Amino acid sequence: FSQGGGAMASSAEAYYEPVKGDDDEDDEYKLPEDATFTDYLVYPLRSGENFFSRFTKNFGWRFAIQMTVMYLLVKGLMLSVLGLVKLSYCKKTLKIDGSACQTMMVISSTPWAIKGSIGVLADAYPLFGYHKASYILVAAVIGSIGLFALATFPVTSAALSAILLFSVNLEIATSDLLCEGKYAELMQTKPKTGSTMVSYVWGCFQIGSLVAAMFVGPVADHYDPKVLFWVLLPLAVSIIIPTSLGYLADERVAPEKEGIDMELIKTYPYIVAFCIIMAAVALGNAAIDIFFFEEHFWQMVYAISCSVFLSVLAFLWLPRQLAKCNFYMFMASVLYLNISGAQDFWFTADEQCVPGGPAFDYTYYNTYTSIVGAFTGWVGVVIFQNFMSGWTFRTLFWVTTVLQCVASASDLIIINRLNIAWGIPDKWFYMFGDAVIGPAVMMFALMPAVVLTSKLVPKGLESTTYALLAGFQNFGGVVSNQIGLYATQFAGVKTEAPCNFDNLGWLVGISHCLLPLLAIPLTFILIPNKLMTEMIIEDEASEPTLLQGALGKDEGTSKEHDS
Repeated sequence: FSQGGGAMASSAEAYYEPVKGDDDEDDEYKLPEDATFTDYLVYPLRSGENFFSRFTKNFGWRFAIQMTVMYLLVKGLMLSVLGLVKLSYCKKTLKIDGSACQTMMVISSTPWAIKGSIGVLADAYPLFGYHKASYILVAAVIGSIGLFALATFPVTSAALSAILLFSVNLEIATSDLLCEGKYAELMQTKPKTGSTMVSYVWGCFQIGSLVAAMFVGPVADHYDPKVLFWVLLPLAVSIIIPTSLGYLADERVAPEKEGIDMELIKTYPYIVAFCIIMAAVALGNAAIDIFFFEEHFWQMVYAISCSVFLSVLAFLWLPRQLAKCNFYMFMASVLYLNISGAQDFWFTADEQCVPGGPAFDYTYYNTYTSIVGAFTGWVGVVIFQNFMSGWTFRTLFWVTTVLQCVASASDLIIINRLNIAWGIPDKWFYMFGDAVIGPAVMMFALMPAVVLTSKLVPKGLESTTYALLAGFQNFGGVVSNQIGLYATQFAGVKTEAPCNFDNLGWLVGISHCLLPLLAIPLTFILIPNKLMTEMIIEDEASEPTLLQGALGKDEGTSKEHDS
């Protein structure tokens, strides 16, 4: 990694800021006053061209390539394919049951729970002289090797598959975090272009997800799902090219600043300690799952114990209101128990396993429903923006919880075969039930959570705190999985012959319709009753915490380290 014109060259050329100042945000393309039919016809093309022109003018074509590769190919396509192919890979290639499949996915998703430690590591130690680019390259190599092994070798062990998929998720999570840190940094230098950046990144991700949905189902139906790992391999390698060419614009640190940044550790000891502890807890959970693969009770005990420990630390080390809101979002994730191993296998089980069941193929279950879900997700954004953006955070969260339970009730109706009694085919009822309501409700929950977190993070440590909180909430998903796995085992659900889904209805009803309602009283205790446009904490000094001492509030100083 040389400073000269080789790989990952120094960013002497401002790839991402060709025009100085922050008043260079051009107007969006608008239809002429006397618009003709042709103007309306070519409007999408012209507005898209105008949007991309504004993006490249403000951030440069090299940075545009970096973001396109990251969010279209790596996070958009790769992550979506991994999520969609898991069911068919478990059933057709590995031939494992639903609980083993869900355990495998818990292990493989662990990197998303250690994002905080990845961010702190990247901030504290510039690998080969770079804070971001080197880590992305190393992670990309690890992920590519994992995909090559999955595609090439006859892997039949669920535990080994989980470890290899862990390496792929490590690449995606690391690259996502560090690219996000870079574009957040650029948005701060050019605040008027913030909406352009967010829209570009979000658009790339949505396009990638939609493309993935179109082909995963048919491929899984007609071929061994393992072939999809060959499709993902060049996508995993793709991020290496623009990053090594310096398109991320990650400048090499000065020689005297190479090595561990002890000032960061001394300035933010509680943040660093919390990230390390959370990473150790998450990796410990993955290790227990690997070595005690079928011991779901002890997996659950470990996850719950660690949750209590981390929650106490969060209240000790984070500003009070931030800790309360973060604990609410963590509990909201935990209370919606993940029982996908049982549900997915029931919906796609054959006639021998579930007589008279839906027997959905992968083209329907992965492709058609995902396409509809992508559309309704966008509808959810429009509804939220036009009808719900004026609500208080408290109202948004409890209403979203109720809607989430209503959406899940459609699954309960299908499992109990009530829709058949009403004369409604499974595919029609599922498509216009959970497949439609679910993605919209997800957007209702996501957007206020993002806004609320942005209003609560301590100034001077925004990026690292975002990574920490995201990791904590992702660990909530891990805990939800571990409790859900034990609940599935306790209910006696068996997804392989001889199959037993007798108690699946009760399991879904309790896990998805009743338990989530416990989050509603927490809403009135933990979530501020303020509008999304209002300040949440007017005076941070009014909330003395150990973290504020770590942030140097007593001296009235702060220092920013972007992840």
